Amino acid sequence: MNSRPLGRSLDPLPGESLNGFLLRLSCRLHLAPVRLARLAGMIRPAATGLSRRLLLDLDTGSLAVFARLTRPEAAALTLLPWAVRYPPIARSLRTAGPRPQADDWLFAPGIRYCPRCLAGDGSTVQDELGGCWKLAWQLPVTFACPDHGIPLQQGCPQDHPAADRDRTLLISQVSDSSLHPAQCRQPGPGPAVRGRKRQSCGQRLDQPAGPEPAGITPEALTIQRRMLAMLERSHPAGDEDAAAYFTDLRVITAMLCITWPGSRDLAEPAAHALISQHVSERSAGTRQTLDCPPANPLTAAALLTAAAAVLDNPEPQAALAQSLRGSRDGRPSSAPWTSVFDRHSRSCSQQLRDVFEPRARAFRRTAGAHSAKAPARTSGYGAEHIPAFLEQPWFEDHLACLECGSTVKSARRIAAATLVQWAAGGSIGDAAHYLGFNPRGGQYAPTSDLARWLAALGPNRFTRALRELALQLDRTPGLVNYQHRRQALRDWALTTREWDHIASRLPPVPGPIQPILNDRKRQESSAFIWARVTQGEPRFAPRPIEASQPAPVRKDWAGRRANTWHKLASPGRLVRYAELRNLLIEHSDQLARDIDNSAETNDHDARRLSLLTIAGIGEGPRRGGLGGSAHDCWNRFLTIVSTWEKFSGTLLLG
Repeated sequence: MNSRPLGRSLDPLPGESLNGFLLRLSCRLHLAPVRLARLAGMIRPAATGLSRRLLLDLDTGSLAVFARLTRPEAAALTLLPWAVRYPPIARSLRTAGPRPQADDWLFAPGIRYCPRCLAGDGSTVQDELGGCWKLAWQLPVTFACPDHGIPLQQGCPQDHPAADRDRTLLISQVSDSSLHPAQCRQPGPGPAVRGRKRQSCGQRLDQPAGPEPAGITPEALTIQRRMLAMLERSHPAGDEDAAAYFTDLRVITAMLCITWPGSRDLAEPAAHALISQHVSERSAGTRQTLDCPPANPLTAAALLTAAAAVLDNPEPQAALAQSLRGSRDGRPSSAPWTSVFDRHSRSCSQQLRDVFEPRARAFRRTAGAHSAKAPARTSGYGAEHIPAFLEQPWFEDHLACLECGSTVKSARRIAAATLVQWAAGGSIGDAAHYLGFNPRGGQYAPTSDLARWLAALGPNRFTRALRELALQLDRTPGLVNYQHRRQALRDWALTTREWDHIASRLPPVPGPIQPILNDRKRQESSAFIWARVTQGEPRFAPRPIEASQPAPVRKDWAGRRANTWHKLASPGRLVRYAELRNLLIEHSDQLARDIDNSAETNDHDARRLSLLTIAGIGEGPRRGGLGGSAHDCWNRFLTIVSTWEKFSGTLLLG
């Protein structure tokens, strides 16, 4: 529908919503809001109501032409600019498929407003037409007016029957052109006249109808300002971070209600009565009831402030996760809160997934009920970046403070396996097998000493330390691909030539008794190098030299292994072992560089292979390929690469 521009219009107020703009324009032009909406092409000619979905589905181009606005000004009257930052908006937008249902957290449950904002700022236009009906008041996460430091009012001060409150309407009594924008448009409490002829309430919402509204805490105002700022593209947080923040608040709010009153220590004492009332109203325990915002702005303030405090502090997060485990008997996957978490886990922050995936619920499965466990983390470091024996600096920075004592080795193993499980899914045994210290494929389990140590630590201290390490790894560029190193050295040992070269560089030993540099010493030196390159333990190193020996020799070597390893690891005054250790470290570092460089070369070769595939080169003549001899194919490939490099400026052939 092509709308004709109005002869005179209004400039939108900062932060104004579509309903507020239409109400002010209606008052100025003495035209009913529904008449304006029809003229603007916002609704069909036969339509008699204005739905809140106009905030999502509005043809902003038509409105801009009709009301003499720019396209951005018209869009700013709707929720569309916030879609990338507030997930319920994006989830509720129309798509090519069936009409989406409105998200429970899309609209505030009822009319919310600040009387002082509606009274205006004293300017001529606001004295005449009233102040701003703000767009943010449409959202359930808006519970206070930061400008005036008061909670929003809910509905009309007059008592209206519940049957008269239609929360799907953008504007009630849209055929009434006689009302001021700040007057209540709900049907009046008079005689029950049906239809459009029923009189509106008319109560002025910009004038105090009773005592000053209850105050709101400074903490709640701070959180409200933070949320409103997070909606704007000018906020330093990116779109994904802002969306994750609002999803986190939503999930934590539901979990606080699930565990109430066990979670009452996470909320301010003054808010306990409000939250208790909300929880009792939502006591059915299904996802639909748990994942709904509070209707009362003061209750919303209490719950969202408590949720924000939980998000800002790891200790309350851990306490809440622990409470969830005890909130219901049976499998975590059957608990109501699990469906809430599953619904939003992909749009939660990584931090929240790290807390609740491993500890507060059963792992998700990759397919059916008996399939492998899905990864708990979907971004950041990969399983290939974890060594089999946690790197010493990582251990010292995050786990040494836990005073592992005699369980250091087991703690470093289980830490590495847990990090791999978070990144790759599966069981701890699968992770241990991946890292190479569960070689027979049995279920790896911590030692009894480690289990006692973990129990003595207190709840979640070990997991919390690992989460901090995982976040550090996420932020660390250029992590080592330890899995590539392990694969490169899978059946590796020093060759006789390499061993002879190392031995020739050892300083001479005076006297008739010379050190023994036989195959046994070559095997243990190989294990030393393997452990340094892969950051593993020598006991899990490949032993091809030892495997080639007769059984009695293998038994003898195994009995002397620990002594040799101790001398290599801590030579002390044994000069010969100290010199050998230095040469082995030098060889290890060069070997690690060669392996890491070969990984880059493999990526380089993969790009070549993709071009070979494009050129049809590889397996002789084939449909769509160039065919011909290998020599001809290679020449054609060089021509293709040369042309690619010329246009792309990328050197592929070195």
